Amino acid sequence: MEIKLSWTKTVTDCDQYFLPNNHLKAYSYRKYTEDEKTAAFTQAVRELQVSQGRAMEDPDDDDTYRDDYAVYEQTMYLLDNTSRQLEGGVPNVIDLTSSEDKQEVNRVGVLIAPEALRYFAISRIKMVRG
Repeated sequence: MEIKLSWTKTVTDCDQYFLPNNHLKAYSYRKYTEDEKTAAFTQAVRELQVSQGRAMEDPDDDDTYRDDYAVYEQTMYLLDNTSRQLEGGVPNVIDLTSSEDKQEVNRVGVLIAPEALRYFAISRIKMVRG
């Protein structure tokens, strides 16, 4: 039995994942600043660790489910779904509830990106017989 390595991925690995010709959202990812990317990456790791109830692990080459890809997709989700505004010349990051109400509170509904959940093999569809 092979022991997996602890988490060693960084925002640089996320940058590589979102290279042009490697991901459809590559150009969207590039519009964000390095600080925004780093903050989103760090937050994505924390959110996924809490949602999975475990630390993220580096994948083996033959892994089907990939913690690293899940983190990268969650990073992009956070970047795309977080509003940025200036307050007194200082950037203030606000999670929005929805595009309709624009309330400045935590995200509700989808907290983990469906794209990230795919790499954990978690289906959001439940079949119920009754």
